[in-house]
Amino acid sequence: MVIRPNTSVIICVVAAFLLTGFFATRNLSTWPARLTYGGDESYEGVALAEIVHLRQGVAIFASGAVEGFDAATYGPLFYLLAGHLIDPGNPSYFPLRLLSVFGIFGCAFGCGLLAYWLTQSYLAALLSPFMFLSYGMVTGHAVQALSDSVALCLSFAGFLVAFRFRARRGFLLLAAFIMILGFYYKPQYVAGPLAVLAFLLLAKRYQEAAEFAGMLVSCGLGLFSLFQWIIFSSQGFWRHFLVYQTALLSWHRFGQALFVFAIMLFFPVIVGLEYLRTYPDKMLNCYLFFSLLLGLVSYSKEGSGVHYFLESVIVLNVVVAAFLARRVKLQTLPIDLVLLLGIMLLAAQWSTKRPPQPSDFAQHNTIQSFLKRNFRPHARALGAAPGDLLQAGLETPFSGLFQLVRLSQRGIVSDNDLVAQVTARRFSVVVLNFDLRREEDPYWLSFYLSPRLLAALKRNYELAQSLDLPAPAKERPQDRCYVYVPRSDP
Repeated sequence: MVIRPNTSVIICVVAAFLLTGFFATRNLSTWPARLTYGGDESYEGVALAEIVHLRQGVAIFASGAVEGFDAATYGPLFYLLAGHLIDPGNPSYFPLRLLSVFGIFGCAFGCGLLAYWLTQSYLAALLSPFMFLSYGMVTGHAVQALSDSVALCLSFAGFLVAFRFRARRGFLLLAAFIMILGFYYKPQYVAGPLAVLAFLLLAKRYQEAAEFAGMLVSCGLGLFSLFQWIIFSSQGFWRHFLVYQTALLSWHRFGQALFVFAIMLFFPVIVGLEYLRTYPDKMLNCYLFFSLLLGLVSYSKEGSGVHYFLESVIVLNVVVAAFLARRVKLQTLPIDLVLLLGIMLLAAQWSTKRPPQPSDFAQHNTIQSFLKRNFRPHARALGAAPGDLLQAGLETPFSGLFQLVRLSQRGIVSDNDLVAQVTARRFSVVVLNFDLRREEDPYWLSFYLSPRLLAALKRNYELAQSLDLPAPAKERPQDRCYVYVPRSDP
């Protein structure tokens, strides 16, 4: 039996929706567990501790690391907004995770909107958000209590304004303002403003390019002055916002960024370039170029993750959906695009952690009960997951161990005071995910402990208990929760 071309096209469209629907549903079904899990996933605990410290009046943007240290590398707008959502007496990740959900749904809606503007096709408008939500990195980071989702949503919203109203100066200036807000929520997702500026220059609209750049600079400097000299006066805000962001770049991480690109983005980029060759759009070309370039550069920072490519995922999902919709309009069989879509979505699940299981909830509660039962409220604690320690009623003056160690290695911040406090046994409890005396892997021994800090801990603290560690907090399968207390000998 001969199948009519239009029937074949319909089958391909259905297959595309089945693929994206399967992966999107699979990923979205994990969100309830991720939202309600009480423990730390990834970097959440550090951010929660910084927010609590801000609410307690601590100078989280202090220049040094005396009596405490907060890396505070997110934007000040994140900390100020989050400070209104978190109860320092009962800190929880849930409000910030819920805020991230709104941010990521805003990004998904923006994907559909941009795809529709490109094609005037409801097919593209529906398919693009599903493709975006099908990515594992979106699920893995969309509902975390971090700044990425909202910052990305603001930056993308500014780009959408500029894209839709590229011929109108007033809207270009509005887009610049929105993008700057995203930058001060998290200084990372800046492909949008660079793309708009490059587009205006390529179009030889030099006056509008100057106005757009002037708006970015004036708003950026204005907000910087507000935070540096008024809201966080007498602190080292500029060091955290500028120096700490760039000091952790490494060539080794850049090699890993290229590997991530090859695994997750190679095929979507091929499709995206073919679409933009067939249906040129200079602003979208610029957006794709800068999102990929900045994704590679920002992933090169130590402590980064695959979500640093989220801007690239947004633009690639839009153009792939738009390409498929245009092929359908032309009654051209898009079976090649559907096959590539399947490969893309399979690769997109790479490195995605499984959601918290009931056993993880139980193990987190066991650790919390142990800490509350054995240590008095507001006792000083030290650990790589300070948010969980705060939930147990402890105090965590040093919240950013990973950054402190890396910055001290580069001579930017000294860890002398922390080493002195450990030597003086000022911390009632130290919680690690490895055994100080049995761990042999030098990478993990130095992951968030400097050699001097490691030696001080070995001399002055002893193991009190070892507990099962929830899977979301594990870096390796063998990780456990090791609880150390000051040694009993003088």
